[in-house]
Amino acid sequence: MRKNAEIMLLPLIILLGITVSAISCQSRQWFKGNCGDGICQRWEQRRNSCPEDCKNDEKAPISLKNVIEIKTLTENGGHLAWNKKNNLIAFDRLGSDGYFDLWIMDAQGKNQVCLTCNQPQLPNRHTGQPDWHPSGKLLIIQAQKNLGTRKYDSKCVPGAGLLNDLWVITADGKKAWKLHSVRSDLSKDSAGVLHPHFSHDGLKLLWSERLRGNGRPFGEWILRIADFTFDERQGPSLGKIRDYNPGGRSSFFESHGFSPDDKYILFTGNQDGPLEIYEMELETGAVKRLTNNSKGIWDEHAHYSPDGTKIVWMSSRGLRCEVKPFYLQTEFWIMDRDGSNKQRLTYFHNSGHPHYLGRKWAVAADFDWNKDGSQIVGLVITNSPDSKKRGSGINVLINLPGQSSGPDSGALRPR
Repeated sequence: MRKNAEIMLLPLIILLGITVSAISCQSRQWFKGNCGDGICQRWEQRRNSCPEDCKNDEKAPISLKNVIEIKTLTENGGHLAWNKKNNLIAFDRLGSDGYFDLWIMDAQGKNQVCLTCNQPQLPNRHTGQPDWHPSGKLLIIQAQKNLGTRKYDSKCVPGAGLLNDLWVITADGKKAWKLHSVRSDLSKDSAGVLHPHFSHDGLKLLWSERLRGNGRPFGEWILRIADFTFDERQGPSLGKIRDYNPGGRSSFFESHGFSPDDKYILFTGNQDGPLEIYEMELETGAVKRLTNNSKGIWDEHAHYSPDGTKIVWMSSRGLRCEVKPFYLQTEFWIMDRDGSNKQRLTYFHNSGHPHYLGRKWAVAADFDWNKDGSQIVGLVITNSPDSKKRGSGINVLINLPGQSSGPDSGALRPR
């Protein structure tokens, strides 16, 4: 029986593996239409096919005057969330047993403590993708079901979400409750969850959930919101779940969180083709597309600034996004709330720049803001998706423009 289940799962493994990049990254023959977008693509630079985009690119001297400061907090980090009450950062970390666990550290990257290592109430497989409740006393996390063999664990990491349930855990790690469970079947239609986020008043929970494969890259997902309550004696519970399917067609959706007034949410979706950033008004369901790029650009992981005027997200604009073999490079970008005034924040891939990492893999991924909006702490994935360390990387602290100081501002400094 187990063998049959594993065979049934194979198409899903392929679907959620390298081939998922086809949803945004395309063969280079599609890129020729990008000339004139003001972004010097690497293939344009090599072929000298678009001088108007590349004439002032990386050959320009680097000035440190307006370069933001970046500090490495931990070399072995993952998806994270910043507690606005006590300034602690929760993050997932890949352990020596091959599974992610939930850890916390202070804003300097010190005093690191594991909350879920051998936690008796959890399945003790992949655990992570945290978000703090506004009270600072609870975290929402994803936890992989104790189901199947280790052969498929790489598809159940916190960043993939296959066969993950939603759990709540106390800030000290002593108590944990299963909050929402998905189907347990091992098949091409296996379910999962991604990116749970509390509203700012703590009364609602947003997440995305995989419904089925449906022959689509990433599968078919939906956005879900439910009322959240917590009782000191009985623990947490969810009210009626409300489903959202922007565009009304089978698509991939990834939830990114609520606006400061909790009236809007940000999400990534591919209902229009490539992965793009969208904002949705909850009362009306009205959706606004905030990025509008070619099929060769990957946009994801968007979050509102604390005052709601800015949005930071990750994008592969101007970098490599290729299908065969799969290769992705991304940076952090910032834009105004309405999608205007897009500016690049980091330069992890630019040789000679103070941000340059010099690593084969460097994918700017998820992040969170500090309380006053002067800093973000982010994940830069430094391991390929087909490796045993899929989804892990370095956690970096980024001082946003106007907040940096000192003669070495902009340098990527060790802990």
